[in-house]
Amino acid sequence: MCGAPATGNAGPRDRPPRHCAPGGRGPTAAGAVAASSLPLPVEQVAAERTNRVELLNQLDDYVLPRLTSIDAPLLCVVGGSTGAGKSTLVNSLVGDVVSRSGVLRPTTRASVLIHNPDDTRWFADQRVLPGLARLTGAPTQQDDPGQLRLVASRNIPPGLALLDAPDIDSVVEANRDLARQLLAAADLWLFVTTATRYADAVPWGLLQQATERGTSVAVVLNRVPVDAMEEVRADLAGMLMQQGLGQSPVFAVLESRLSEQGCCPPVRSSGCAAG
Repeated sequence: MCGAPATGNAGPRDRPPRHCAPGGRGPTAAGAVAASSLPLPVEQVAAERTNRVELLNQLDDYVLPRLTSIDAPLLCVVGGSTGAGKSTLVNSLVGDVVSRSGVLRPTTRASVLIHNPDDTRWFADQRVLPGLARLTGAPTQQDDPGQLRLVASRNIPPGLALLDAPDIDSVVEANRDLARQLLAAADLWLFVTTATRYADAVPWGLLQQATERGTSVAVVLNRVPVDAMEEVRADLAGMLMQQGLGQSPVFAVLESRLSEQGCCPPVRSSGCAAG
């Protein structure tokens, strides 16, 4: 039986998939996967159940929305480790404080999606990420992982949207789960790391998954000391090559003092190809 997308505050794990093809033309692959409940307590069933949920998320959040809305804006998900400066980078790119940043963790609890005002219709409904309730307005301390805060900005060009995701290694399990779900929904993953965190194991496991899915990846090497720039960037480029991501561009951002608004100063980055 065909089901409708969930609304409200459903989390990344508990929302039902879209079981019907566009126009209600019978069950889709998502419906077939959802019907495979894997009830038997056999060996490795826990891992297979996790794979099933991740597959449903990818079908629901990326494959089906992109197939049915090929002209929708490209979704660039900004993700990375705790304290990498994702929200600061997003605020700097937008030129306004649109995502909460700070020293306390976890910082980014609700996801923040910034889009051009002309593209509002693509994100206001349940077309993409149907399990996340929509919010508008300024970020608050009460944001919930089951919410998606929409911010319209003329500083974002039409046809592109930025999504500031929770930390992939957050101490809050719901944040970690949501971060992985959002990365699977990305047309482009902008992976943000630092000169001291780029070799952490958790991001590289997700980068490998992105490679296997064919997701485009770009890397921001943030807060790099001037005297370590060449050495660190070369080491990171070598690691990307080993992971099959040698064509992914790397943008290195020098360590610098933030503005009063908490944004990076302009024109302080250096881009290169990993290879």
